[in-house]
Amino acid sequence: MINESPNKAWQRALTTLSALALFVTIIAALYWARAVFIPITMAIFLAFVLNPLVVRLRRLGLGKAPTVLLAVSLAGVVVLSVLGIVTWQLTALTMTLPDKAEGIKAKVASVKEWLGGSGENRFANMYDEIAAMISPPKPQSATVVEATGGSWLTKAPDYLNPVTEVLGQSAFALVLSVFILWKRDDLRNRFIRLIGDTKLTTANRAVDDASHRISRYLLMQLFINTAFGILIAAAMFIIGVPYALLWGVVASLMRYVPYLGTWLGLLPAVLVTVAFTDDWWQPIAVIAVYGVLELLCNNVLEPKLYGKSMGLSEVAQLIAAAFWAFLWGPVGLILSGPLTVCLLVLGKYVTSLKFFEILLGDEPVLGTEIRFYQRLTARDQDEAWEIVRDETKTKSRMEVFDGVIVPALTYAKRDWEQNDLSDVDLAHMLGMLREIVDDATEPKAEKSDTPTVSAADIPQTEKVRALIIPAKDNNDELAANMLGLLLDTQRWEADVSTVAQLTSEVMGRAEQFKPSVIVICTLQPGGLSHTRYICKRIAKQFPEARIVVCRCGIVPDASETVAQFTEAGASHVATSLSDTVRHLHSWLGALYSRQKVAVKVKDAHGVGTPTASSNKV
Repeated sequence: MINESPNKAWQRALTTLSALALFVTIIAALYWARAVFIPITMAIFLAFVLNPLVVRLRRLGLGKAPTVLLAVSLAGVVVLSVLGIVTWQLTALTMTLPDKAEGIKAKVASVKEWLGGSGENRFANMYDEIAAMISPPKPQSATVVEATGGSWLTKAPDYLNPVTEVLGQSAFALVLSVFILWKRDDLRNRFIRLIGDTKLTTANRAVDDASHRISRYLLMQLFINTAFGILIAAAMFIIGVPYALLWGVVASLMRYVPYLGTWLGLLPAVLVTVAFTDDWWQPIAVIAVYGVLELLCNNVLEPKLYGKSMGLSEVAQLIAAAFWAFLWGPVGLILSGPLTVCLLVLGKYVTSLKFFEILLGDEPVLGTEIRFYQRLTARDQDEAWEIVRDETKTKSRMEVFDGVIVPALTYAKRDWEQNDLSDVDLAHMLGMLREIVDDATEPKAEKSDTPTVSAADIPQTEKVRALIIPAKDNNDELAANMLGLLLDTQRWEADVSTVAQLTSEVMGRAEQFKPSVIVICTLQPGGLSHTRYICKRIAKQFPEARIVVCRCGIVPDASETVAQFTEAGASHVATSLSDTVRHLHSWLGALYSRQKVAVKVKDAHGVGTPTASSNKV
């Protein structure tokens, strides 16, 4: 194994430390300056949502200034109306809820009796202990102090400060959204110059596409969540649940929280329903309404309105929700979905932010062949076989061999030569691969395996003999075995030799087998000189045989490598198993075409017909 130089190790450590320091600085800034970042984020979110409306109004002939002011004013009216409804309903709820204390106690007592029975038992004792810990009896002195407490004027700042902060941030967000929409083109151009100084056209296309996708996603999300809240409020009103408008607003806002938001918004509605009613049918009805509407939104509305998914990972969304809730509280929890979408889109289009796409996306970050090889290195044969089985559902066996197993063989050969893979690990991996190859069955559809010449064009005559020789090692031998499995047994009589045989033994075997085609299988990396040596030996000893080199892993335009094998006597150099099969079948079709012509000549002139073993096309 090649050790890393001290300078490179030091540079890597310095880069990692700098990235960590930058990350901690950004997190600290987001937390301590949240009073600034929250309204900025809300303004950007509002600008993305209102931008389609502004564009439509502009197309109707309205000026830029009236359009922006009208859209933002409409949004301001909606926000203030929602805040007013929430404040009014919450005030009424806090004034009414203490009057239901006796009913709540009766409900809790009934639940306790239903779970634990009416007599003394362990559950009842545990309930009494927990209730005493949560609400211990107050001493008499504390009651007197509470009765003689300060006036409401001393507590007014405690209530006014949060309200003032929310109103101030909302006003700042509305004003900032006006300027973002007003200067949208200028901000876009500055962002394009920032991320794509040398490729302005590509950056411009990327920014326009990203902004369109984000706007559409956020607008559809707003539409669905608003419709969800309206339906919840209507259902609560019909059922008779008090403060139906409040639960509609809460349901609409909490639905921005991925996966858990709907059920978190359900809890206060159910608890209030339990407190305000004497029976249990209303809480059950509330749960049923939430469940039905959530299923309708997830399975009908969202797939139809969202269109193509934004590609967010479920785990990433939940982690992002917890992260933003920690930084910005309830507002961060609601904004976590839009923020995660924006970061994902930025990661797709901005090269320096590519790590966001890797961390937040749901697409596999590793190719199928790399995942397969990674499972082999972990000696997880079951999951490796699952990967192959999933691939065979949509691909032919030839595609799976070329696209999954052959790359794994080349990776193993490379790591073994670099001492990253021991002899024992390599032997164990090859054993797993042999079992996987033997277990691989023919898929239902073999479109990609269809040769260039139809089998109907080839008459049913004697089989053509093909000798398949692994060039050097066990990896080459497994590739040779796979090639033997891919050849049509009705057309070919394939004989696969082993690497345990010496070159002289292989030559003797070829002398007895008398093949028409000899295929030498070799994998990258390495084995070039040994393959050329075998090719020369075969060309010298069997000049009538057609020699094909299957060099898996080289690019099709590797002219230098192809020239070396051609000079050594190869008739054709294939770059994959599929390329080899197609070439052999094409050669076979050409061979039988020559035979048809020879038959016609014989019928006309009495000339003999050439055989498959004596033709080198």
